[in-house]
Amino acid sequence: MTPASATFRSLGISQPTLDALIQKGYDHPTPCQEETIPPAMKGKDLVVQSRTGTGKTAAFGVPLVERVDLGLKGVQGVVLAPTRELAVQVAEELAAIGKGRGIKVGAIYGGDSMDRQMDLLEAGAQLIAGTPGRVLDHLRRGTLDLKNLKMFILDEADRMLDMGFAEEMQKIVAFVPEERQTLLFSATIPASIKHLIYNFLKEPQWLLLSEDKVYVTDVEHVYCIVPRMRKEQTLYDLLLWEEPTSAMVFCNTREETRKVHEFLQQRHVPSEMLSSDLSQGKRERVLKAYRDGKIKVLATTDVASRGIDVDDVSHVFIFSTPDSPEQYIHRAGRTGRIGKSGRAISLLSAHDIMNYNRLVKRYHIEVKELRPPSSDDVTRRTAERLLDLILLERAGSPDAQALADVLLARDDRRHLVASLLEVWRDEKRKVVIPIEVDPEEAAVLAKEAVAEAEHKAAASRRHSGGGGGRPGGAGRGRSGPPRRR
Repeated sequence: MTPASATFRSLGISQPTLDALIQKGYDHPTPCQEETIPPAMKGKDLVVQSRTGTGKTAAFGVPLVERVDLGLKGVQGVVLAPTRELAVQVAEELAAIGKGRGIKVGAIYGGDSMDRQMDLLEAGAQLIAGTPGRVLDHLRRGTLDLKNLKMFILDEADRMLDMGFAEEMQKIVAFVPEERQTLLFSATIPASIKHLIYNFLKEPQWLLLSEDKVYVTDVEHVYCIVPRMRKEQTLYDLLLWEEPTSAMVFCNTREETRKVHEFLQQRHVPSEMLSSDLSQGKRERVLKAYRDGKIKVLATTDVASRGIDVDDVSHVFIFSTPDSPEQYIHRAGRTGRIGKSGRAISLLSAHDIMNYNRLVKRYHIEVKELRPPSSDDVTRRTAERLLDLILLERAGSPDAQALADVLLARDDRRHLVASLLEVWRDEKRKVVIPIEVDPEEAAVLAKEAVAEAEHKAAASRRHSGGGGGRPGGAGRGRSGPPRRR
């Protein structure tokens, strides 16, 4: 049966779950879902390698929902994810898929109220999605009982089995019944974790659905060679040149993320930052604003590359070259999801080139060089778009045309036109940039603002002790056009 002719009904799914899938707008299963759902519903242990954006959550979500025994109390399915954001998104997807059958779903993750999570477990949650640390906390406290567990799923399994989570995973498995079904899902399966897989699964069936091309095939991979001190300015120029509908900028460290964000904000780009040192409330507000389109650019560390599921990211900018090919795959995979196209643009300084070549050769990714636009190029393109937008919005009344004739007759007409354009642009920025906040959250925001101020002050004191912060910060590139090659 080809993907074009397959239907969810043909996969043996119950009518209530079919109705929920239709309500979510799922017409036909993706190839990943078509290959995964039937053996998963038969109870087989699976290792599924499928690239980002192929519908992996529904691929394990449908079998999870279908296998829940409504007459049985307690947790019957657990999904472990490496980030809080991904755990929340998985829980939301499971709740939507299980709506027809009345499945109770909960999210368990650090930074959230332990009391709230204990309440949802006591209320009879049948499926949970969570992060390893918080799930282990509940298991040790006895607030999470897995005696009725049927399915155990690792999402982003390559991250879950690496050294960062390996110890916690071993401790969690000690609480998991030996007789259970286990599914592992990942876009990449590095050789370093293959031997660990058999510690969790019994005679698994391997579904290598994208082994030949683990990267998203509808993404164009390009790179710009630029001096390190010009990276921030080149990123800004590329944002103006490319005009993405929505973009993510990946950095390797929190400090670098902060500097990139501040550089863009100073130039009035609607942007925010996401890193592990933000409070959970702030992270959730930033992500919501980004999904709602109030934020055009999100500067982030890898903490979010596994945790953000936004379908309409048109561009990914890789500001810092990652350490591993798998990191590059997951970053680039934030764009071009489920049939949509996208661009992944890497900014390479001289010492990045060798590492970048290693990353892309690992998975045979075809890359192209992109010459950074000059300042004049950006100015011309911005002017053309600005004029097109003005003409689209305003036809120009007779009174306005008469005023234009008067202005054009003046010697200082160039200065006047520039001033009027600046006024118009400032008015536009007032509409786009702010993130709306519920008035009830004002007290929470005030506490977070104080905490952030204290964090910055502490960092400033640490740096001032050695006399050594860079004057002006790293966000100030040299003036002049980018170097051409």
